[in-house]
Amino acid sequence: MSEKVEKYVTCPKCAQQCLSELICSVNTENDPAVRQAIFEDKFFRWKCKKCGFQTKLMHPLLYSDIKNQFMVYYIPKVERRQIVDERLEMEFSDLSYIKKRVVADVNSLKEKIVLLENKMDDMAVELTKNAVSEVVAKSTSRTVHSGYFMDMDKDNNAMTFQYFVGSDRRPYIQSIRLEVYNRSLGIVKKYFSGENKKSGFLNINDVWAKEVLKKYKNLN
Repeated sequence: MSEKVEKYVTCPKCAQQCLSELICSVNTENDPAVRQAIFEDKFFRWKCKKCGFQTKLMHPLLYSDIKNQFMVYYIPKVERRQIVDERLEMEFSDLSYIKKRVVADVNSLKEKIVLLENKMDDMAVELTKNAVSEVVAKSTSRTVHSGYFMDMDKDNNAMTFQYFVGSDRRPYIQSIRLEVYNRSLGIVKKYFSGENKKSGFLNINDVWAKEVLKKYKNLN
C-alpha cells in the first residue's frame, strides 16, 4: 500500500490554499502504475482545485522495489551523503540485502530505478560516468553539468550516457565500450565493496565518484 499525507498547498497562480493528497511512500509490488507515472513525468503533477492551474509539486518520495531488492529515497535537492531514518531502519531491519539510495532530482530517481532493476552496480556506473564526462568535456570544449545512464547494449559491447553540456545545458549522447564499466566494477569490488554495508540511504552521485577516485589514486 502507498502511504499518503494531506497537505495544504498554496497555488502559485490564484494564491488559494488547497488540501492536497501526496503519495510519500510507494511499494511497486502493490502500485506498479507509479513507476510509469514517474517515467512519464506525471507523478509530481499538481492541479489547483480552485482555478485549475497545473504545475509540478516536488516532494519527498520513498520508492520501494522489494522484488528487485532496492529502495530509493527521493528528497529534492538533498546534499547529504548519507540519510539514516531510524523508523525505516527498524521497519526494514530484516532486509539487510536491500540496496538503499537517496537522490536529489527526478532524473537521478529514474536512473537508479533502471540501474537497480537491471542488477547493475550503480557505484561502478557513477565511476564510469565520471570518466566519460572528461571525454565529453574535451570533445565538446564545453562544461559538463550532469550525466545519466541511458542504455547498455551487450550485443554491441556498448554503454550509452546522456550528458547536459554548456550554458544552455544541451543534451549530448556519448557511447563507450563495456570494458570501461567493467574496470570500474573491478575497482568497486576490490576497494569499495564496504560502502553498501553502511546503514541508511547512500547518496551515490558524481560527488561520491570524485571522492572515491581520489582515494583510489592514493591507494595506487
